[in-house]
Amino acid sequence: MENLPDQGLRIPYQAPQRGCGRPNCACALPMGERFVLWALRQWEQDRALPCEGSALHEGFKCAGLLDALPDFAIAMDAFLFGARRAIDIHQPTCSQVSCDEATLVALCGLAQGDLDAPLARSLAVLMAPTASRVAGIRLKAFAVALAQAGLRLSPAPGDAGSKLN
Repeated sequence: MENLPDQGLRIPYQAPQRGCGRPNCACALPMGERFVLWALRQWEQDRALPCEGSALHEGFKCAGLLDALPDFAIAMDAFLFGARRAIDIHQPTCSQVSCDEATLVALCGLAQGDLDAPLARSLAVLMAPTASRVAGIRLKAFAVALAQAGLRLSPAPGDAGSKLN
């Protein structure tokens, strides 16, 4: 019998499952996306430029992103007032990620990934023109600050747009 170098025990590699396995559960999101989701939900609670001491202000401060808070809040205000329909944002304690929340997180990923054309087209579908321009500029500034803090949102090469709804 010939001993071929190709023979042997092969165990297929299986990437470890992230999260609990429930569909649309927030625990499966990478850290950067969890931060954006948390910020969306906290903003929904405050609905104003957060003042010192608020949960959103303190969270951005702890993450070293306090300078990015105004950009984030203005982008979210543009969504609130310029969206073509109401945006479904869950309570901070909810484990499920809504389609709108996933879309907003993905839009931040497009902004961070320098995918300006897809970002602009997506915002144009979701929002009134003036509001979409404001949201795009502010999302870009917020996403750049996230990247500088080490929170990467853009998809891996080859996965562009895989998280968009």
